[in-house]
Amino acid sequence: MSSDTDHFANKRTFLAWMRTGISLMGFGFVIAKFVIFLHALENKPTSSFSTSLIAGEVMIIVGIITIGYGFYEYYSNEKDIDNNKYYSRTTELFVFTAIIIGMAILLLLFII
Repeated sequence: MSSDTDHFANKRTFLAWMRTGISLMGFGFVIAKFVIFLHALENKPTSSFSTSLIAGEVMIIVGIITIGYGFYEYYSNEKDIDNNKYYSRTTELFVFTAIIIGMAILLLLFII
């Protein structure tokens, strides 16, 4: 039988996913805006893309993916709690991990 504490724990976990995604997006936004600011100081056109601008955009995308996955986990766990069952979601976790690792490799390639 599910209790309120299970639902509260699930909600706290979702909020942790949200906090992580927002932090990643904020960091990516700061990276991208800082590059645009530097281009403005040097009187360079902002249409010229740099690796830091792309890295900032990738960080924003990773943040969006993190929030989406967090919501998926939250919603799935809510259904499991209501049905008093637990299903291991190793496939989804593997896919999410592979996407994040792939984005991290892309970030490394752009930075190097």
